[in-house]
Amino acid sequence: MKEETVIIEKVLYGGDGLARLSSGKVVFVPYTLPQEKVKIVLIEEYKDYAVGYPLEIIEPSPERIPPPCKYYGLCGGCQFQHLPYERELEIKRDILKELFLRQGFKGELPLKGIIPSPKVYHYRNRLRLHVENHIFKMGFVKRGTHEVLKIEECLLGDKLLNEVLQGLYENTCWINMAFYVKRLRLELSPLDSKVCLLFWTILPPEKRDLEELTLIPSVKSIFYFIKGARPKGPYPEQAPHAGRRIFQGALDLIYYFQPGVFNQVNWEINLEIIKKICELAGEAERVLDLHSGMGNFLLPLVRHLSEAKEFLGVDTDIRAIEDGIYTAEKNELNGRLELRKMSALEALYEAFQEGKTFDLVLLDPPRGGCKELMRLLPEVASHKIIYISCDPPTLIRDILLLQKEGFELRELYLFDMFPRTYHFEVLSLLQRRA
Repeated sequence: MKEETVIIEKVLYGGDGLARLSSGKVVFVPYTLPQEKVKIVLIEEYKDYAVGYPLEIIEPSPERIPPPCKYYGLCGGCQFQHLPYERELEIKRDILKELFLRQGFKGELPLKGIIPSPKVYHYRNRLRLHVENHIFKMGFVKRGTHEVLKIEECLLGDKLLNEVLQGLYENTCWINMAFYVKRLRLELSPLDSKVCLLFWTILPPEKRDLEELTLIPSVKSIFYFIKGARPKGPYPEQAPHAGRRIFQGALDLIYYFQPGVFNQVNWEINLEIIKKICELAGEAERVLDLHSGMGNFLLPLVRHLSEAKEFLGVDTDIRAIEDGIYTAEKNELNGRLELRKMSALEALYEAFQEGKTFDLVLLDPPRGGCKELMRLLPEVASHKIIYISCDPPTLIRDILLLQKEGFELRELYLFDMFPRTYHFEVLSLLQRRA
């Protein structure tokens, strides 16, 4: 395979360093830093670019540090363990600015803040692992392959999750069950310092095996998918709150999540985002959350905006809606809140048909963004849009579309939801031009 020595120019979205081959062709090289001189081997070469892998850091950056994880470089999960956290934040800031520039944003970028994670490691409240049963192992996919790398400890995962993972490796019943299991999720329930197990299996487990799993210290409840949209569980049947995970929310709220229902993986940063949303909401009277989940962002606004008249949250996940209603009841939130199972597009169409508008609309879509909503969204959002995204390219695309529809990007914040990876969360405030 062809080898070359290159100089890294900058780090791109995705975490790879950009360099140029002797031919002038761009090459992407992981685990590198700007200005480093690196000997690489070419893994793939295309017409316009190439992909390389570092064989030797000939002239390392003075900022380079040894990565603490023994799987780093093999596991595809992390990209930034080889640099100090402060430098990681700077790189993410520069990446965000460049993405806006490259996608055609005009004017000064109103980036008002970069909010670091209080924890750089052990911040994840859930781990999702592949299970291979012919040679028993649980882990993540190796970088650039479909092969599962056996993981005995993930430094990004909460320490309690890692303790339970180790307990599973030592549990005879789980080892036997793993012949039928495809995937496993370990999900933290912080307020009772327990872990919920959720797994996907071909065959239903025996009751005695589930009983054995509950003997692993810190296991709270067990659920499993075998077919259908709902998991079987909880086990034990008398698990508190039907086996839900319990989180301390903002404004003295307590959140309840069924295993498998989405919640933000870095809870401390999630609370910071909620704080900012409450700050930016102003004196909104009608709030629409088009990707509400169980109401993560909407429920605190109900408590914060005491004079507001209406709060509507919609989501297609019925279990998330159930958790939102359960959480609202447990927290004695008043009747101004409605959570409904429907798509964002259906909610906009219904509001448009009724001639109804909302002065604050929340968007927190999947990675694909909100392009399909742009025909109706400007008709329903009368004043402010707060758009939260973990995929900056689609966020910027949608911001540019909203600008054409009369909205102005007023404020932008980078929340580092995912330290040591190239991912981050962005919160944007858009306001209709007068």
